[in-house]
Amino acid sequence: MKKIFISFIVATLVCSSLCACSSETGTTGENADTLVRNSFIRNNTDRDNDFESGDMQFLCNPNVVSACNTENGYYYMTEDMVKLRGGNYGYHLMYMDFAAKREVYLCSTAGCKHDSPDCPAVFLSDDFSPISTKIFVFKDNLYILSREYDDDGTVSQDVESITIGNVNPEENQPAALYRANLDGTGRQKIYTFDSELTLEDKVIGNDKGIYIITKKLSVDKEGNETYTTSSQRKLVFLNLSSLSLKEICPMDFNDNISWQIIGCCQNDFVLCGTDFGREISRDEKWNDDVYKELYNNSSEVYALLNQNGGELKEVCRQSNKYFNSVKVFGNRLYLSSNENQNIEVLNVETGERKTLCTLPQNLIMDSLGDMLCCRSWNLGEDQTWYFVNTKTGEITHSPIVNLCNGWAIDFRGETASDVLFIYDYDATDYNDGSYEIHQYKHALISKEDLFAEKDNYKKIEMIGSGK
Repeated sequence: MKKIFISFIVATLVCSSLCACSSETGTTGENADTLVRNSFIRNNTDRDNDFESGDMQFLCNPNVVSACNTENGYYYMTEDMVKLRGGNYGYHLMYMDFAAKREVYLCSTAGCKHDSPDCPAVFLSDDFSPISTKIFVFKDNLYILSREYDDDGTVSQDVESITIGNVNPEENQPAALYRANLDGTGRQKIYTFDSELTLEDKVIGNDKGIYIITKKLSVDKEGNETYTTSSQRKLVFLNLSSLSLKEICPMDFNDNISWQIIGCCQNDFVLCGTDFGREISRDEKWNDDVYKELYNNSSEVYALLNQNGGELKEVCRQSNKYFNSVKVFGNRLYLSSNENQNIEVLNVETGERKTLCTLPQNLIMDSLGDMLCCRSWNLGEDQTWYFVNTKTGEITHSPIVNLCNGWAIDFRGETASDVLFIYDYDATDYNDGSYEIHQYKHALISKEDLFAEKDNYKKIEMIGSGK
């Protein structure tokens, strides 16, 4: 249940990326140049500043790897590794302009073929990985956090190390933060973290900088299996003006709970962790049958942690005898369980808890604006989305599914008025329930139409893989 064979996953990713090189498409000339320039003029003049209040918020969408969006466009790093003109390998940073409904390479250099490290859209594979790099916009700059894949809590089987070009997944390098202009120009490495530290994938910002969790990983080998565990987890703050790093507090609160940040409530972090009632051993953790019994008798605990550290304040618990889901909205937790069909709302400041609505499809998976995005607990049974208004409890249902195979649509980003989603695939159907996806096709739909069950969306003109 919990075993993840990381080496095999990396091998599959690398091989599939190389196979896709021949389909890479270039965009050159003044049209792409003008589109990029105009898009970022809009970004610099009318983009809302979300940090004036000083409240904390997630800067990276936890559901999307190596991507982010502003009101005007969507950035993402391609998963396809390409061979560059000099013989090394890299990835591309793409940009979808929402006003023009077009995708371009994040490069405004006329005539550029996007095949050398000099191109602002090219990211060398020696320095960046699309499965772990985090991208976010802070005030009027684009930031790229290069970090190694975090395999904490995994067990992998030893396989032969893979080396392609200059890429070796066995080699680690220090995490680093880069800053660039919104059009990709002027990229500079501005901070390098301690080489012994691994960074987790949550990036939380306020008006001064970013909060990150760091830790040290250790590897134990037993037979042909390698166990990865962490220690010295710490919440740290990086000031993006002074580029100074400050430790806030250890993330070990001596309660045998591995706490994760799942949201922000003004000046508090909202944390979640599994309480087994005692410390569990590694053998118990990796024995599927034993772990399942322990988990079924455990509780999911939610707590507040001040942004300056201090003691945890527990706000509620849910039994893990049933599957649970949760979403944080400001000072409220929205909670559900497959024990019943309710979605409940808890005010973490007052402790008041009440039922928001009753819905059979009450698995909370995402949010868009003030709406909870819900699915059936049996994901294969119903591929459509149900939306719950967090203010009124009103339920709406969207029949929109992926055109290629009827799968649930994948939300990629949102603005104040629109949602970016994957509406179709260019794919090979192997007629056994599996697909080889060549391109993820994106479109914009207004929130008004999406929540009103209207299949009315605007397609993005794609040139890249879309993922």
